[in-house]
Amino acid sequence: MLGRPRRSLTYERLVIHEYFDPYVEPAPEYLILGLPDAGLVGSIASRYMVINLGLKLVGEIDSPVYFPPVSVVHKHTPMSPLQLYMPENRKFMVLLSEAPIPVPAIHPLSLAILEYSREIGVKTIISISGIAVPNRLQITKPKTYWIASNEKTAELVKELKLEKLNEEFVVGPYAVILKEARRRGINNLVIFVESFFDLPDPESAAEALDTLSKIIKVEIDTKKLLEEAEILKIQTRELMKQTRKAMTEMQKKYEMQMPLMYQ
Repeated sequence: MLGRPRRSLTYERLVIHEYFDPYVEPAPEYLILGLPDAGLVGSIASRYMVINLGLKLVGEIDSPVYFPPVSVVHKHTPMSPLQLYMPENRKFMVLLSEAPIPVPAIHPLSLAILEYSREIGVKTIISISGIAVPNRLQITKPKTYWIASNEKTAELVKELKLEKLNEEFVVGPYAVILKEARRRGINNLVIFVESFFDLPDPESAAEALDTLSKIIKVEIDTKKLLEEAEILKIQTRELMKQTRKAMTEMQKKYEMQMPLMYQ
């Protein structure tokens, strides 16, 4: 069971509780974000990493102002729905959210993630997202796109021959993190995979993990994820329902149309 945190940092009425020493070398090279959005692609991918790579809980993010009074219980331990995990070698950190991000929390959470990443020496933030396409049922292998906050970060996908996202709306926490990362000179890469809008999409999450694996040079076998896809769709049905409501409120469907000046 978790004890008291080693340190608690406050960012705009959001609190990050740490259960590890962030100043022990090496600092995590990557912070991987798995927040609920289209198809729950990021949520499913990050959950799979935590379970199948045996990651250790190293932190929580909470707020008495922005988040509802909810506690999730894992292995007899109550904790926030927003959790930070890391492997023993500290190569990367994963932010997993087991609840939709309330709209009022989007900006403060996004800025807190950027500031905290800089505080602990993270080199690159990688966001995993679904991008809804109307013909998802007809797509056997979902396509993967990317966008980066700067040229240095773009080098991470140079050898993968993926298509760059050129003209699109991006909505939600990943949108705020991306534009603020560009302004602040922070490395941020967003991986988008074609997905359903409001149906859990483990197959798209597997595609995202295959790409992520090549970027961070960590083997992630997605065979089990694909084998358990139908079970996962049932298990995440309620989270998808709650996320759909949040996405509608933040106008996530904007991502399905082209910006006006490029039409």
